[in-house]
Amino acid sequence: MAPSISPSAAAALRTYIDDATTGEPPRLPGAIVQIIDGKNNTLFSHASGGSILLSAEKSVFLLHSITKIVGTIAFMQLVDRGLATLDDPAIIEKHLLELWSKKVLTGFEGDGKTPILVDRTTDITPRMLMNHTNGTGHTFFNPLMNKYLAEGWETRNEVVDPHQTILDAPLMWQPGTHTNYGQGFDWLAVLIERLSGQNLAAYFEQHIFGPLGLKTIGFEETYGGDVTSRPENAGNFWPRSFKQPDGTFTPIDPPVLATVSRKNKSFPEGPYHAFPLGTGLAGTASELARLLTILVEDNSGVDPVSGTRILSAEAVKQITTPQLPEEVRNATRVV
Repeated sequence: MAPSISPSAAAALRTYIDDATTGEPPRLPGAIVQIIDGKNNTLFSHASGGSILLSAEKSVFLLHSITKIVGTIAFMQLVDRGLATLDDPAIIEKHLLELWSKKVLTGFEGDGKTPILVDRTTDITPRMLMNHTNGTGHTFFNPLMNKYLAEGWETRNEVVDPHQTILDAPLMWQPGTHTNYGQGFDWLAVLIERLSGQNLAAYFEQHIFGPLGLKTIGFEETYGGDVTSRPENAGNFWPRSFKQPDGTFTPIDPPVLATVSRKNKSFPEGPYHAFPLGTGLAGTASELARLLTILVEDNSGVDPVSGTRILSAEAVKQITTPQLPEEVRNATRVV
């Protein structure tokens, strides 16, 4: 029997969403709720609040860490094509020598300024880049890492300049011994670009977004993309908001995000890898939901709308299976 939402449940859900996004002040700055089944049939769609007129089909918003899922899909495509494997450390040594050569930061000398760095003793694999056991830290969450990169942090951190940040950062743990929300996905971005010979924006368009006919999703301008400035997205970018002390919400983004220029040319024309995977994509709720249907077990990598295979069934199984090793699953988890 096909899934459905009863009219009374839909009405109650709409009321709940409206109550949260209206009032003086509202509890939320806005909300878009899109519920679909495994065949991409819309079961419920409602948008309320927002600094623009919200719509599941038209409103473009920053996807933040959902970018990691798309990056994982891209890497698993390379595995499907025989260009990579999940557990071979030789791939990291060959293609990410900058990461392979890093030492582990264990603290600072008595002067509080001189870092204590020790040799890495365990391997790093592509799987570790995705399951947060690669040994990297994050300046927003790890005080020791933040202290190490404190000088110039405002212009060199994982949001403002991801690639330069991961180049300058040490490891925080021996790989495979600790799970921590770190810089692994931004290293995965570099690995995908070097293995494919394309920048991430071009790769995503050719191998994921294009085959699915997705038009509103892409990298935002901060990282060299154009998603909020595309003619088809004009007036549809929903900016982020800050909650003020009086409970109201103030937008913090302009209607079109500004393109950030980098000192070096971006890959493949230059050495700088502009496109990250810790964050970076923006898109609509309807297209995001459509993309995620390929991970539903009944679809196993096939888009239910077009019939296009994006991933093998084995790749989907890997993505949807818990990945943390048992010995670190509960003992070291930070986030």
